[in-house]
Amino acid sequence: MSNDRVVTRWMLGVVVLVLPLSSCAAPTIEEMGRSAIRERAAEGKDWFLTFTAATDTTNRELVSAKLERQSFGPYAFGWEPDGDFYTEHYYREHLTTSGGWWGQQRTVSACVRVEMELGSAIATSVDCPDKPPFSDYTDEWVVVA
Repeated sequence: MSNDRVVTRWMLGVVVLVLPLSSCAAPTIEEMGRSAIRERAAEGKDWFLTFTAATDTTNRELVSAKLERQSFGPYAFGWEPDGDFYTEHYYREHLTTSGGWWGQQRTVSACVRVEMELGSAIATSVDCPDKPPFSDYTDEWVVVA
């Protein structure tokens, strides 16, 4: 057997071994944080759809009374000048990875406005209020579109 064939077979073996290993790479802590916030924002949209389906959002007194009795949900709500109802939600996630000295920590946050547009709920990032807990330290403000 020639040296060229041995080298080719050896290289093929390395390629076959490396390709599956590279596809098993875990997401980075940054990606995990963004994903966690975006999942929470999707849950916020679901909450918004459930709330608006069960509540006459044109009745401002009823909406205010219902939302003020809740200990969860939006930190703010209101109506656009055209009368469209919206809620604003604050999400914060603190992540840690195992690994002893090499473990990582990351805190990610987002303030998200949920409103109806053309018959479906949309979530967009908004600036958070400049007061605690919104102003507490965070490594990254996640953009939700």
